[in-house]
Amino acid sequence: MRNKKWMSAAIVGLIIMVAAAFLWENGNRNYKINNLTPLSTMGQLGVSLGTGKTNGGSVDKLNSQKVPAPATPNKVYYRNKVIVLMYHEVTPDQIDAGTVLVSKFKRQIELMKANGFKWITMKQYSDFILKGTPVPDNAVLMTFDDGYESFYQYAYPVLKEHKVPATMFIILNTVDNPKHPGIPKLTWDQIDTMHENGIDFYNHTYDSHILAPTDASHKAARAVLAGPMYLEKLKRKETKEEFKLRVKTDLSKAQAMLKEKLKNDIDVLAFPYGAYTKSTLEVCRELGIKITFTVKPGINKKGQLNGYRVNAGGVKNDPEELIKLMKNGAEQKAKKLSSPFDLLNQGPLKTLEHVVPEPEGHRKSVVKNTKSQAPSVNVVGSGKAA
Repeated sequence: MRNKKWMSAAIVGLIIMVAAAFLWENGNRNYKINNLTPLSTMGQLGVSLGTGKTNGGSVDKLNSQKVPAPATPNKVYYRNKVIVLMYHEVTPDQIDAGTVLVSKFKRQIELMKANGFKWITMKQYSDFILKGTPVPDNAVLMTFDDGYESFYQYAYPVLKEHKVPATMFIILNTVDNPKHPGIPKLTWDQIDTMHENGIDFYNHTYDSHILAPTDASHKAARAVLAGPMYLEKLKRKETKEEFKLRVKTDLSKAQAMLKEKLKNDIDVLAFPYGAYTKSTLEVCRELGIKITFTVKPGINKKGQLNGYRVNAGGVKNDPEELIKLMKNGAEQKAKKLSSPFDLLNQGPLKTLEHVVPEPEGHRKSVVKNTKSQAPSVNVVGSGKAA
């Protein structure tokens, strides 16, 4: 009997080691494991991964009671660099996984101020990137995507109270357009009011914040700035020239409207979904759009025309952890595993916490052109979308 138990244990151990080695060899280079568990089960593991789970109310992390790190207001964490923070919605309740609570947003602002971070404007950022004009130590640029009406209701009052400059990237055809599908967007009156009080507005396309099929089967879709789309009427895919013309028409229309309405004297674009191609960048440069933004995390130095942004919003946000990341120069390191056996030592839930990134969610009731979250397909040239 003892021999049988020993043999059973040995077989189970061998299976685990083989599985671990297989996952190690076949995982992607960032996380070493691909699809360790179906994404649909990630919500069930929320508590183990420190996200919590609710039915629309606020979400509190399990470690919310931890003692905050002491403030270091006079310390230089980085210089001649800029961290760009990215948000979508700021709301009183946790509407979806892509929003950040007003309470957490306020805490972020308070912590940034207490720890000596210095907010700059988009003009300062542009001059720094293009000309090397000096920026303060610990410089931070606040950016928001999509132009939700909730920005005016909840984020703007906090920014105004603390005198924080910020940039909103708007989808121009949604402004003052109640017939446009999706979450309610800003009006021009609201934009004018905020523009007079330190909020800048730049290009998030005229109306290209959508996904489109790439072939007749409609089995695959991608962001429309990430390559040719399938033309239903012509029963074929766009040519490269048609793709570039479409992108150029959309972006130039948005530029013209921004200059007419707000007198913008610089052109800046944030790519929807962070998606772009070499051709997209060529169009941007042809139109004089020298500064663009992805959703790839990192810190920006002089000459970084296609900028990095750190996702500071979402259900998983922990203000203290965000400040810790910023103090570290926005450097995000995946946990290094020296061998597949390290996975066994950590246990299954700890392993998931380190190697499986949880996708950001969005409101299920809206169409896919309402939030800059990652599409469910691979997007050409986007890196890892947030």
